[in-house]
Amino acid sequence: MSGALSVTPRKTKHGTVHDVYFRHNKKRIRFTITDATDYQEAVQKAEQIRDGVVAGRLAFREKGARVYAAGTFGAFRKMYAKELEAEQLSDVARPLGILDRILIPRWGHIPFSELARKHGVDLLLDLRKEGYQEQGIRRIINVARRYVTLASRHRLLPPNTSNPLVDLPLGQYIARDRIASREEVQQLLSTGSLRMQTAIALAFNVPLRQELILVMSREHVYRRADGLWYRPPKAPTVIKGRPLELPLNATAAAIFAALPPESPLVFGEWKSDKFRKSWRRVCKKAEPSIDNLHFHDLRRNAGAALQEARVHPGVTSLTLGHKSQAVSDIYKTFDSYRPDLRHAVDVLDAAWRRLSDPTQHSQEE
Repeated sequence: MSGALSVTPRKTKHGTVHDVYFRHNKKRIRFTITDATDYQEAVQKAEQIRDGVVAGRLAFREKGARVYAAGTFGAFRKMYAKELEAEQLSDVARPLGILDRILIPRWGHIPFSELARKHGVDLLLDLRKEGYQEQGIRRIINVARRYVTLASRHRLLPPNTSNPLVDLPLGQYIARDRIASREEVQQLLSTGSLRMQTAIALAFNVPLRQELILVMSREHVYRRADGLWYRPPKAPTVIKGRPLELPLNATAAAIFAALPPESPLVFGEWKSDKFRKSWRRVCKKAEPSIDNLHFHDLRRNAGAALQEARVHPGVTSLTLGHKSQAVSDIYKTFDSYRPDLRHAVDVLDAAWRRLSDPTQHSQEE
């Protein structure tokens, strides 16, 4: 659908030009006609251009967009986005953001046939000079590897060519061991808004990753003989795992029961970047302020609670959605691990109630 055509004359030192504006397919189209002798001629030319856009004969490149030759690293970006969409990932903003901010500005005009290991090594050195931590560097390299792998499936790499970004000399990964103390959890609940309180409660009782928690929906809840279960959407990347399904304990079930009928989403539209800003703001407002605590650390709290209750490590891995062949070998079918998962989330419910009852805190951010 196209909106009304707007043609506005504007005087410049070189004469009168005409600024044209209209909407097409929910996008704003703007351009300037500089060679019209009068207003009527400008309108006629603008109408011809608009009709060409509507018919698909003309196309406008978005402002700031770059053009990459076929077969180059940057030219595959559009198909890569389609691949992510086809996989129905819960969050494509992060890999696309890494691609647009870091990878394409460096390698956009490089043909895939010329992409070599040296490009990956140079990227590693540049990222370290820019102050990136090893975990962040790994995330960027993983996106780049996946991007090149998909490009090879589209036959953009020469035949019999392996991915040049595999086995790069990444630094040693130091696992993070930070968890929230009882006092910190209580401070977060007393300082955060009701929506943030809900996110914290779900992170402990349904220990999914942040991007999966933010898109939690009643549409993924279903009932079995032993109670309610939740089947999350696909993880945002192929690297991160997710539980195939998780039982909902009393705390989580109460959160879903409180949702209004017209709103299946727990948080509505809560983008990851805005959520991270809210999280930092809540940590800063706490008395005393909470330093170096990530929302993801609450998953580690859940893991610690399961370990303290001596839940089987395989069940803990399934609950947290960790990828492990050993876990797959222990639990071959859904029926074999469902009772253990129900016990695990009940352990989390009891541990959460010992920490704090989130319904007792209603102060807004």
